[in-house]
Amino acid sequence: MTALNETASTKRDRLKEFYYQIKDCRLCELYKTRINFVFGSGNSNAPIVFVGEAPGRNEDLQGKPFVGQAGKLLDELLLFIGFNRHDVFIANVLKCRPPENRDPGVIEINTCKNYLFKQIEIISPMIICTLGRYSTQLILNTSANISKLRGKIFKIGKSIVLPINHPAAALYTPSKLRILREDFKKIREIFDNYEHPENVGEITEVYGLERMYKARADSTGAGENQAGETLLGETGTGKAQAGYTNSGKTEAGEVKADDTNTFGAEADEFKAGDANAGEAKAEQFRTGEEKVPESDNRRQAVEDKTQQLGLF
Repeated sequence: MTALNETASTKRDRLKEFYYQIKDCRLCELYKTRINFVFGSGNSNAPIVFVGEAPGRNEDLQGKPFVGQAGKLLDELLLFIGFNRHDVFIANVLKCRPPENRDPGVIEINTCKNYLFKQIEIISPMIICTLGRYSTQLILNTSANISKLRGKIFKIGKSIVLPINHPAAALYTPSKLRILREDFKKIREIFDNYEHPENVGEITEVYGLERMYKARADSTGAGENQAGETLLGETGTGKAQAGYTNSGKTEAGEVKADDTNTFGAEADEFKAGDANAGEAKAEQFRTGEEKVPESDNRRQAVEDKTQQLGLF
């Protein structure tokens, strides 16, 4: 089970080098409250990259993504389709935990997104599976709700993008678990039909984003550029931006030009009220975690950075 192009060892070396470049990032205020910088973990040559929202309390303590209850469900779903964590790579939109597990802020997303784009560029996966609305809206460069995009198949460059619900959304909503299992079946079908994904379903091409993963990501690193720079803003306000998904147009998720920056001023797009019922339940789960004093959290933090990196 391998991804595209480079050898696994080369990708692992590049990811490690990138990790050491950015692990002490202080470009946004989250560094002041984090315990660990959660880079991501898994197979450096993964055919599938899963992208979540942000680290929670457990992830912040251990320095690894998806290690709480949602992570256990993710492991079960991976086994359900014949994979495990050693076969895939798991990352988040944000590398640091927002205090009290609040939603990611617009500035934080714009600051941190280049790190994710660089990881995707290095791994060059066959499939990018976005978990929930934040990663879906970022990767597809859209403001459409996850409920309109879930289960649809998109293509960016050589990678297939499949938006699905965040596993946490299924923890308290049995109907969401059934849907999630169906979505994971689709992941496997796309993997098995990678050369002809149209055999699985209609494909919507998303143009204009490939350069975000490569040209800009190549220059991302400690001291090289400010990751908070808004990528799509480079082409100028008022110009049509390719790659925005307008799911309200068609069932297939028609892509059109749009001059609105997804993570620009209209931050209210991302308020909890926009989430579907399952996402709302997930928020209750995430914010309802057992409270532990921050001082105790810090004493429990894992200090072994090699173990935290978790690259295979």
